[in-house]
Amino acid sequence: MSEEIKRQAIISSAVEQIKGLLETHYDAIRKAADESFVDDETQTEPRTKVSIVVEWSALSEASTVSVKIGYSIRYKDESEAVVDPLQTKLPIDGGAE
Repeated sequence: MSEEIKRQAIISSAVEQIKGLLETHYDAIRKAADESFVDDETQTEPRTKVSIVVEWSALSEASTVSVKIGYSIRYKDESEAVVDPLQTKLPIDGGAE
């Protein structure tokens, strides 16, 4: 088998598997994004991340092409406070010292 034929076969297999996995999981990914948006007025738009991993046996004549999908919805929250332990304490009774 020529290297070009093998190259095209691996790419075609990976692309078809990616398409199939996205079609299979798209509704679940979208639902997770929608649910993250409910009751959260501070979030402007849910962000969805999908990662795809493609592996194949590079030296084998008959390569096995494996495709894995991972997805998540990004939640964001933050907090900030200034702590200055060297700051002098102010009197509580309202009087000046």
